[in-house]
Amino acid sequence: MTNMNDTMQAEGRVIANFASQHLKAASLFRDHVLRIETDHMGLPLGAFFEDIRSYASACIMSSAASLETLINELFIAHEGNLRARMSDFEAEFWGKGRKGIERKRTLHKYQHALLMLNVPKFNENTSPYREAWALVELRNALFHHKPSWDPARHREVNLVKELEGRFLVSPFPHEGADFVTMKCMSHGCARWAVETVLAFVSEFYARTRTQLDAKKIQAFLACGA
Repeated sequence: MTNMNDTMQAEGRVIANFASQHLKAASLFRDHVLRIETDHMGLPLGAFFEDIRSYASACIMSSAASLETLINELFIAHEGNLRARMSDFEAEFWGKGRKGIERKRTLHKYQHALLMLNVPKFNENTSPYREAWALVELRNALFHHKPSWDPARHREVNLVKELEGRFLVSPFPHEGADFVTMKCMSHGCARWAVETVLAFVSEFYARTRTQLDAKKIQAFLACGA
């Protein structure tokens, strides 16, 4: 007869791989945007654009989610090197209030992991960190979208300057359309979102290759194909 405690312990140690699921979803959404854009190329803005916006915004959301989920899974892994370096995992990772690692911003978690592993951190002003930051900010701008008259809008204006030129914008909206909610709803942006995740995690993996779960990270990267 199976002991209930043994069963609960086994279930508690199942390795989570939802980061890969998020990235796979982002790749599927990216491909859907390409299909719809191709089918309607040369046509004026129409009802089809709602489908493009649904898939493009979902791609951006899922891409950013994959970044955060991956680093959380690497910290939480029971046999992982990051967890092994914490004398009190519950206190150091989960913490109380804003003291735990879990409360840090997504990219700061990656920097903290590199610090814990005694390898060089990312330069936050250059690639691939800068692109990953822009992706997270784009996700935030969509998630917490503010009307044009809102005082906090200046942050979005700065984001537009950061993103312009990084990818092909949508060919359907008019020139004066909102950059984030209209022009970024494109295959170019969706592809950039996935490629940004791949570039950032590939560099993170290169710095930590011998110290983290290589199989997990490689499987994650394969989901962005």
